[in-house]
Amino acid sequence: MALKVLWYLSFADGTYPWCPGGLYPIDFERYRTLAQTIEQGGFYGAHVATWPNDPFISASFAASYTRRIKFLISFYSRMVPAKLLAQQALTFDQLTQGRLLVNLVNGRDNIMQGYGITTSHADRYTLGIDYWRKFAFSYAQGSKTYFPNTPLEIHPQQKDGVQLWGTGDSTAGVAHAGELVNVYMTMLREVAVVSEKFHKAQQAAQAAKRQFSGLGALASVVVRPTDSEALAHFYAMFEATGVEVLRDKINESIVRRSGGKFNFATFVAPDAKRAGWLARLRQRQLPSLEELRLENNLYAGITAWSTLDVFGTGSSSAYLVGSPDSIVNTLNRYQQKAGLNVISLSGWPLQEEADYVAKLLLPRLS
Repeated sequence: MALKVLWYLSFADGTYPWCPGGLYPIDFERYRTLAQTIEQGGFYGAHVATWPNDPFISASFAASYTRRIKFLISFYSRMVPAKLLAQQALTFDQLTQGRLLVNLVNGRDNIMQGYGITTSHADRYTLGIDYWRKFAFSYAQGSKTYFPNTPLEIHPQQKDGVQLWGTGDSTAGVAHAGELVNVYMTMLREVAVVSEKFHKAQQAAQAAKRQFSGLGALASVVVRPTDSEALAHFYAMFEATGVEVLRDKINESIVRRSGGKFNFATFVAPDAKRAGWLARLRQRQLPSLEELRLENNLYAGITAWSTLDVFGTGSSSAYLVGSPDSIVNTLNRYQQKAGLNVISLSGWPLQEEADYVAKLLLPRLS
């Protein structure tokens, strides 16, 4: 099967970076080496997300140590003028021979308010359509010098423009994706859920007289030579995190997402499976491995950006867990039933898990 596979390039690295003492200090050498591991391992690209560091500057640094991989860099719309961002993109592409991919991020209200952007979640999507069209136009125009004595110009390295990748689950988000993105992305969930999300997004693209060039998902992964080794390593993540830390992290998530209306003790899960996880944790027990299984070898886990997913919507922390055969079979199902042809993966520590994926899984996906 042929899939474009990206790997997570982030400072949010460590054995278990969500745990006390589990986050690595920001380190020049480790970040550089991670970028080179992604390149040498045969990944299609590196996914550079929004964290406290600036993703564009971070990716520019990493790109200087690579020659082949694409950089999927996350951007919020309207943070800088569209023409300025296009000039920056042209410069990045000139120096990397056209390796930029743009990931459109709408952002949470509390994040955007910190930058002085107070428009609503839905309005940000609507306004973003015009912003990204202006960006694409300015990129296509190239960048010319304002100094008259030397006629220096930077021309687009990508003749069809920079590919725009993005997601969107809300009505406004799906419409935004349909109008703009080349590759539609979603969080990996059960096959039926992903199929439905892809279908809705494709309908939006068709309404805009467009067609996506790719359908992708974000997931984490634990691949080992055997299923039993992979499952043991995956569950060790829960054992190392422990009940108390997990309860605290889930409580923080519930309070934030409910606006303080609910907490760990009062939240009602949306389905029996998630209610079971909460019941276990309220008894100060970890959910069992089987209880964490969503379907086949897709499991609910913990990531640097999301704790155990007790909501079933929004950000997910799903893991593909198993041997190369098991994971390839699962990805085949997503490809055949949903049309998946792109996947962005992660696992911690990032460099070590990238090595496992490069050696065990990528040869089967090329």
